[in-house]
Amino acid sequence: MNKIAVVLGRGGHTAQTFALVDLLGDRFDYMYLIGILDPLTRKKVRIPGRVMPVIPPRLLPQDSRLMSAIRTAGTLLLALLYFVMTRPKAVISCGTGLTVPIFYAAKILRIRTVFIESMSRVESLSKTGRILLGKTDLFFVQWKSLAEKVPMAEYGGQLL
Repeated sequence: MNKIAVVLGRGGHTAQTFALVDLLGDRFDYMYLIGILDPLTRKKVRIPGRVMPVIPPRLLPQDSRLMSAIRTAGTLLLALLYFVMTRPKAVISCGTGLTVPIFYAAKILRIRTVFIESMSRVESLSKTGRILLGKTDLFFVQWKSLAEKVPMAEYGGQLL
């Protein structure tokens, strides 16, 4: 069975990601990457899979850039370790900020990446989307109007 790593953030990102996992169904072996300070998301997992904790790059809004950079490097290294241990075929995300270092780890190991911009992004890309545009294997947006503005993005329809 093919293994897929799923990046889970908080709030709407999580709801959209779970909608995607529900569409994919139980034909995959899932690995969920969840922020260490997010106990609620872990409880919402409906299709079983291994839960791997990661360090969010920004824990608090007042975090210094140095602390965010250190945490980002830590997340990248942790993701590399997880991916070497588990060897997923692909990593998917619906826009959470955790995605950037995790996708860079996947790219280092030549693991395919699929980014789906948040449904809330109608007119412009999120910061995560802007960073990852052109660096993923597949890059989807959920609004036709946004796909028309971003030629490198594909319109994939809405998850919710």
